[in-house]
Amino acid sequence: ELDNLRTQIDIVDQNLLQILGERMKISDSIGKLKKKNNVAVLQSGRWNEILERMINDGKSEGLSEELILKVFKAIHQESINNQNQILKK
Repeated sequence: ELDNLRTQIDIVDQNLLQILGERMKISDSIGKLKKKNNVAVLQSGRWNEILERMINDGKSEGLSEELILKVFKAIHQESINNQNQILKK
């Protein structure tokens, strides 16, 4: 039973990695558009909206606000880093 549950976790982890990869590709496309249109990478209003929505959605999934903040801040920072690299090119 434990092995079965661990296998399920492994599958979910692989799905998370795939989804994060897809998200970064979209973020790269956004970075290219921002560069083309001379828009700043960080859009504070948009970020605050996303974070608030993710906290609320996460709570309905039984996730703590602390986890949501840690995960989405890390994802957001990586997106910013990727977009900044695109702007430098």
